[in-house]
Order: sequence, then structure tokens, then C-alpha cells
Amino acid sequence: MNEDYKKGIEHGVDGLDKTYFEDYLSSEVSLEWLEDAKAQLVDQQEELEKKIQDITSKKLQILEAIHEVKPQHDSKKLEVSHLQEQVEDFQQRIVEAKNEKSKNPLHYPLLAGIIYFFAGIVFLFGDLIISHEIVAYALNIKNDKEAWAFACGLAGVTFLLKPAYERLIEEPYLKNPTEKTQKLHRFFQGTLVLISVITLAVLGFFRYEAYKAEKLKDSINREIKSLQLASTPLIQGAEVNEDPTILLKIEEKMKEIDAYNKELVTSPWALASFVLSGVLFAIAGAICFGIAFPILSSYWKRWFWHNPSINRSRRRIKKLRKQMVQIETPRFEYAATLEHYQKGLELLPDLDTLKSEAQKINEQILSITEKIRLARESARISSYATGYDYGEKQGKDLGNDDRRRLKNALDEPSKSFRSNGLRPYQALRKAIGENLRDN
Repeated sequence: MNEDYKKGIEHGVDGLDKTYFEDYLSSEVSLEWLEDAKAQLVDQQEELEKKIQDITSKKLQILEAIHEVKPQHDSKKLEVSHLQEQVEDFQQRIVEAKNEKSKNPLHYPLLAGIIYFFAGIVFLFGDLIISHEIVAYALNIKNDKEAWAFACGLAGVTFLLKPAYERLIEEPYLKNPTEKTQKLHRFFQGTLVLISVITLAVLGFFRYEAYKAEKLKDSINREIKSLQLASTPLIQGAEVNEDPTILLKIEEKMKEIDAYNKELVTSPWALASFVLSGVLFAIAGAICFGIAFPILSSYWKRWFWHNPSINRSRRRIKKLRKQMVQIETPRFEYAATLEHYQKGLELLPDLDTLKSEAQKINEQILSITEKIRLARESARISSYATGYDYGEKQGKDLGNDDRRRLKNALDEPSKSFRSNGLRPYQALRKAIGENLRDN
């Protein structure tokens, strides 16, 4: 038979109010459940705290390992970064050198530059010779050094005209080929061709005059020689008879030679030839140098400036990349180790989450503890009310002596209702019954 069922029969027989025991039972059941729940929560809290300690210990071990590896990894990474900056700097130098090369394109082959350069030298020396032989003589410069200095000065006009042609005609035509620059270049070339043709024509006429005069003088010289031979005796040692007629003819022939020389010197073709050749040589030399120098300069910069710089930068980049490979190998190992440790940290449960769970469990324990207190309080109140109700009912039938004996029995420690494990009201009933039987 169920214990609660028996208590219900006893209380019914005694005429006690059932609500007191019902409240007591409810409080006892709630108390037992709450105590079990609290015990489970306490176990969970202990396991969680142990887990937090283990995770904290593992995390500290991993962090110590990371602290040992990370400085070495960062040091290698810094070295690689420094080398990478140097590589980027050399790459920038290569780009700048290539940009400079693009600013100095090769419009002509190197052979053209060499040909124009030697042609300019020929025109320069031609102008130098003309200045020394003609102008210095015309200015009556007796000192040979002074004559050569003056001739070099006049020949240097070629270098004075060279930048004018190069900057005004050649560079705009090559680097900025607009309609205006092309038109200017064509006009200049056409004018130069016209001057060259005129100069060549004048020189041709003058050469013809000089050639004709030379041939006539040769003919006269042969006539003079024949006259001289005619006046010379055939027998050696014989007396020479000077014929006035032959001498007169020789003098006339010499005058003819002088006349041809004078005619050649005073010829307008001679004047035009010297003037135009001097001008043409200076202009032609300036044009040749104006074309040759940019070509040679472009090749010079390309071969002895840009290309060596690019090659040096590439060799340096290659060497730096080899150093980077040597440094990257251990750095990758350190990085892999760090990544392994980081993965280990990520796989560990979050301490904040665990601490939050522990905090929640602690709050639940505190809440259940409060509920246990209230359940115990409710059980004791129900027990007291049951005992009070029973005592009140029994007290109506007891005299004063019985009441004293009952109180004494309740005050005796040996008869405590808690000593036998009974409920308070049960202990009370038992104590009252035993005292009544004793008396």
C-alpha cells in the first residue's frame, strides 16, 4: 500500500485538513526535484570549470609556441619585404630606362649616323681649308698659327648652325610630325637642294673656266718651249744668238698667260664659287652633324646608358630573387607552423562562450538554491500547520496535567521527532501517544 495513501487514511481518521499535507507533499516533491537538478547543475559546473581550465592550459601552450615561432617568421618576412622593395625599385628603374629609350627612338640606322658624321667632318675640313687658304690670305694674316686659328673659327660656324637646324627642322620633323613641321622640312630641303644645285652649277662653270684657262696656258707654254728650242744652238758650247723676234714672241705668250690668270681670278664665277662653297660647306656640315649627332646619341644612350642600366637592374633582380627564395623556404615553414597553431586555436572552444555558460549555470544554481529555500520553507510551514491542527484537535480533550506532560515530552531531546526520520507531525503524534500511554 502506498505510503501517501496510508497517511491520507490516518489524517482522515484524525480529521485533519488535507490541504496541509498536500502542500507538504508538493513542497517535498519540488524539493527533491530541485535538489537533483542542483546536483546535476553542480556537476555540469564542475565539468565546465575543468574544461575551461584544460582549454586555458592548451591555449597558453599554443600561445607560447606561437610566441617562439612568430618572431622568426616576422624576421624572415621583414627581410623578404626589404628585398621585395629593392626588387620593385630596380623594376622601376627598368621602366624608367625603357621610357627614356622610347623618348629617344631610332629614326635612322647606325650606318646612316656614321655616314652623316664623316660627311660632316669632310665638309668641316673643306670649309677649314677654304678659310685657311683663301680668307686668311685675303685678310693678309702672315702668322700661320693665327691663320689656322681664324680658319678654325670660321669652320666652327658649322657647330653654331647645327643646333639651329637640329632643333628647328630635324627634331620637330621626327618627333612631332605635324603638317606644319613637314611643310617646314620640305621647304628647307627644297631650298637646300636649290642652293646645292646652284652652287654645283657655279662650281661647274668655274671649273670649266679654270680647265679652259689651264689648257690654253699649257698650249702657250708648249709654244714658248718650242720657241726657246728654236733659239737654242744644236752644237753644245756654241754661242747662243738671241733673236729679238723670238724674245718678243715669248714675252707676248707670257702676257697671254698672265691675261688668262687675271681673267680667271677676276671671273664672277670664281667669286660666286668661293662664296657659295663656303656657305654650302657650313650649312651642309651643320645639317650632317645635326642628323648624325642625334642618331649617334640615341645609339650611345641605348648601348652605353639605357641597356647597361636595364641589364644591371635585371641581374640585380635575379640575385635578389635568389636571396628571397633562400629566405622564403624557412619562412614558409614558419608560416605553416603558425597556421597549424592558429587552426589549433580556432578548433578550441571559445572561452568566453564557456565562461558565459558557466555564468548561466551559476545563476541557475543560485535560482534553484532560492527555490529550494522556498520549498523547504513551504514544507516546514505545512508541517507546522499539520501539527498545529492536530494539536488543536487533541488539546480539546486533554486536561492541564496531560498538556504539561505532552510539552515535557516534546522538550525531551531523546524523544525528538527528528531522531527517527519521521515527519514532524508524525513525530508529534507518536510522542503524544507514547506519553499518554506512559501515564
